[in-house]
Amino acid sequence: MSPEGSRVVLGATSERVRILFISGQHLVADAVRVALESRGVEVVVPAWTGRASDSITRQRLVGWQVGAGLVVGDFLGPEQREAAGLLGRLPLPWLLLVEEPADPGWSELVDSGATGVVPSSVALDDLVARLADLVLGRARAAWPDRDQLEEEWRLRRVEQEDQRLRMATLSPREHSVLALLHDGLSVREIAELTGVREGTVRSQVKAVLRKLGVSSQLAAVAQFQRWSEQPERP
Repeated sequence: MSPEGSRVVLGATSERVRILFISGQHLVADAVRVALESRGVEVVVPAWTGRASDSITRQRLVGWQVGAGLVVGDFLGPEQREAAGLLGRLPLPWLLLVEEPADPGWSELVDSGATGVVPSSVALDDLVARLADLVLGRARAAWPDRDQLEEEWRLRRVEQEDQRLRMATLSPREHSVLALLHDGLSVREIAELTGVREGTVRSQVKAVLRKLGVSSQLAAVAQFQRWSEQPERP
């Protein structure tokens, strides 16, 4: 990259923006890296040594000469996730870029020291500006949306726990019926598949709706989908 391409215009001055970049999915990583480089951001990708504690160190940080970090949270492998968690121990501000910031699954990484959480739908120029602010030492402590985000996490955890408890009340047969509804089968098809009367399946569906606290099969299927997407289920 040419020297002119390694600078981002910030007001009346041009400042070098060089960041540490962590991502666990090659296609996504390449797309984000190329997009950032198209705006003049220099991107440093760690060479993984097999242990995150060896890959992310103060000594390596000095050699990289980076002023901020960017972690693409979705699709992180175990090593990359551990490495991201280690960033909080280093004198480096960093952003977490994720598809759904309201997912409470990101709270652990945020607590490890993220300077901010940014949705992957963010405009490229906005992302570059945020990274440039971090490199220049601006907005490190200010995170006006953090309280709101943490409240969203709390509400989402409450919702997930309620879903988990309601799902736990279903009998094995009711759970099976709900799973088949989720797969797109009709009541008649479920009856034919399981060898029971259609009226029996309808009674099981009614029991499922009552236990889940919903009024329609569509709502029950949607709740099953959300439950199935939770990272940890009993």
